[in-house]
Amino acid sequence: MSATPSLPSVLLVEPQFVLRRTIVTVARELGLVEFHEATSVDRALRLLASHRFVGMVLDLGDGPDAMTLLAELRKGAFATVPRIPVIVMTSEPGSAHEATMQPLGPIDVLRKPFKIGALLESVRTMAQHGSGSH
Repeated sequence: MSATPSLPSVLLVEPQFVLRRTIVTVARELGLVEFHEATSVDRALRLLASHRFVGMVLDLGDGPDAMTLLAELRKGAFATVPRIPVIVMTSEPGSAHEATMQPLGPIDVLRKPFKIGALLESVRTMAQHGSGSH
């Protein structure tokens, strides 16, 4: 099965191999998006410097570095359009990042563990928003 070039290009920043592979595989099988994988914020920075994405799925596991990445994205520091839709994933209970995240405008915040269907529905919404931003 070959990749469809017309799929929206989305950056996935997730350090956990099994979760990352599951997300990428299911999204590809459903023809939702083409994920570009980054295992850390450092790797994501390199991809953002050279590629344009229509959306991003960001795990906040890298703590302040992940929030800084999102803030820099919103300031227009990368090749990607600053207003792309972003889905945030976090293991933090309650509203640990809520006040900081609100101005950065994620379209969804998913608390781990979550059902893969919830993420895929958010990715579907992201792809629809993202494809209209180019």
